[in-house]
Amino acid sequence: MGALAMGLAFTACSDSDNNNEVNDEQFSIITTTPQVDQDSYASNTTDANYSNQAFGRQAIDDCQRLVSGLESANNTIATSKLSEEQEDYLRKVLETLVGNVIVPTYTQLADDVEDMEKTLNGLTVNSITQAQIDKACQDFKQARLNWERSEAFLMGAASDFDIDPTIDSWPLNRSLLLNYFNTGMNDEMLEDATILGFHALEFILFRNGQNRKVAELQGNDTYTNFEHITGAQELAYAQTICTLLKQRCFQLQVAWEGETAANANRVAVVKAAELDYKTSNGLSYGENLTKAGISGSKSSFPTLKAAIAQVLSDDEGSCLAICNEVGTAKIANPFSAGDIAYVESPYSYNSITDFRDNIRSIRNVWLGSTDKTANKYSFHTFFASVKSDQVNSAVESSYVSAIESISNMPAPFVKYCSIVWGKNFDDPDNWDSISEEE
Repeated sequence: MGALAMGLAFTACSDSDNNNEVNDEQFSIITTTPQVDQDSYASNTTDANYSNQAFGRQAIDDCQRLVSGLESANNTIATSKLSEEQEDYLRKVLETLVGNVIVPTYTQLADDVEDMEKTLNGLTVNSITQAQIDKACQDFKQARLNWERSEAFLMGAASDFDIDPTIDSWPLNRSLLLNYFNTGMNDEMLEDATILGFHALEFILFRNGQNRKVAELQGNDTYTNFEHITGAQELAYAQTICTLLKQRCFQLQVAWEGETAANANRVAVVKAAELDYKTSNGLSYGENLTKAGISGSKSSFPTLKAAIAQVLSDDEGSCLAICNEVGTAKIANPFSAGDIAYVESPYSYNSITDFRDNIRSIRNVWLGSTDKTANKYSFHTFFASVKSDQVNSAVESSYVSAIESISNMPAPFVKYCSIVWGKNFDDPDNWDSISEEE
């Protein structure tokens, strides 16, 4: 912290910085690639390991270590007297975060969900093919990846407009969904987040980690208590809720990006759905973050440090918040507390991938990029430039370790928790749980 307060090794921003250029000789300390996680991991499926709780405990512990690293990083900035050059640099970090991570991630998410809607809207029980189902499942998983990689920045539009709970509440309320299919659609049911969004689509598209089969969707479901529900009913419902999901994902993109010529069609969709997409002061959420602490800017953040705290370590909507959620709820609730219904993404067997991508969302925020390398303006380069390498080491080693230990849990996660607790996820006696807004 002393090094940061004194500004050791910090190079003042020059005019060339306006063109996103940095003197590589002066910044040689920060142009190296930081620690990164692997792209894939071996699946730990040895029979004996499903009853070994050490894997789950390690994943929880490593998430907590990352929480501590993020707290320390924010505290280092919060308790230091920043020079004008350091404040300018950190403001560029926030601009990079919005332009290189948040807006691109939400844009790709919107693209993915739009693709999924187009695929689903082409499906009918009379003409459906396995290739179409497989394409819808592929679209779903790609959209899911980008959503999970956005959860480190749930602050702003995702929280303010209840987008997060609307599209990603879980556990899926199987009892209510069954009741809907039994009694028919009504507007009140379509306002209940526990049967909307990703997890309702997941239930219709996947079972036991596999894409649904044509024969089942052309006939009746085979899931417990759903045997009299037809594939036609399920496909119609999937198409309805996918359109709602698309509207909300468009809302995320335009809320952060603001109105542009390129996103005009998506703005029109958001307006037609009567969805808000600006802050209470009329800013885009990108402007709201990057103008933090600037007098007269109308930003909701009174200071630059307040904005950084929101990004890194606030209790809700931050990197710390999602890391804490992964460790203490997403993993711990079903694994440590035995709430088997709480398993996220149980039908697609995507749980461990979801958890990894949540931690990768933290990595992307930290590096100011989505390609595992540090941007010239990132938290990594900032701490390196002020000789606070221990901060970088603590955060980066922790997110790598968390991803590795999450990956090392026996897969699928729902089977792991089921064996540890001797419970059957599909048993109707285990359907009930408190829905989590995530």
